[in-house]
Amino acid sequence: MLEEMKEVWRFRYLLRQFVSRELKIRYKNSVFGVLWSIVPLIISVYVYSFLFEKVAGKTIPNYSAYALCGIVPWTFFTTACLDSCQSLLNNYSIMKKVYLPREIIPLSYVISNGIHLMIGWAFYFTTFHVIWPLVLGIPIPLLHTIVWFPVVLVMECLLVLGLSFWFAALNLYYQDVKYVLQTLFNLLLFLLPILYPAYIHLEGLRSRGMEWAYDLYLCNPVAAMLTGFRETLLEPVPVENWNNSTPLPRPELFAPTWTYGVAALLTLLILWSGYKFFNARKWQFVERY
Repeated sequence: MLEEMKEVWRFRYLLRQFVSRELKIRYKNSVFGVLWSIVPLIISVYVYSFLFEKVAGKTIPNYSAYALCGIVPWTFFTTACLDSCQSLLNNYSIMKKVYLPREIIPLSYVISNGIHLMIGWAFYFTTFHVIWPLVLGIPIPLLHTIVWFPVVLVMECLLVLGLSFWFAALNLYYQDVKYVLQTLFNLLLFLLPILYPAYIHLEGLRSRGMEWAYDLYLCNPVAAMLTGFRETLLEPVPVENWNNSTPLPRPELFAPTWTYGVAALLTLLILWSGYKFFNARKWQFVERY
């Protein structure tokens, strides 16, 4: 695997060309260009804020910040995985004609979507830490836990990269994979702590004697990643604001530290296994399809 990684580094110029091509294709003939990375985020935040505050009747201070904090990484996760899933098929003609390390293809899709992830986070910090305090007078202070933000960000990118290797290779053999992913991501939007914090499940699970399920839920790398972003950037909203229940003690609003360790180990396992699975079959891709 080390030799394979050295080969990718040797072809880094080609990787840059693939990333540049993906960015140009995405915004070809577009008037607003890169702004389309931000517009869907704005629309999503307004829609979900309306549903929670007007339809569901929840009083959640600064819910827009909480929603965007989950939507930005989730959008990167789903878009990068779906794009990478189709990456080998989209570049099949190139693989037939030119020698190149095959892993460059899904990697380029992850990097190009990672650029949009950075744009999304830049929009988040500009909106809630510059515009809101100066224009609206709504302060959202930067917490000392922000030092862990880069760590969570790197772990998400490694998780997406590992899954992209899996999905890209599997989709070449079984093209049902992309349809399964599309359906699964639509369901996970409501099952994962994207629009709400994970700790709102704790009281209900505890009443059923299933508190262990809460810890297991947080060991899921995706749930841990989403929770990690909120815990590094925002103060937790009291649980009674979400479900009108008895307030939980403040320490329980944070995920147990050990669950992040388990999630990180699972992320590295997914990355290693995905790269190994991809490399074991990459020279069969042209013949297989």
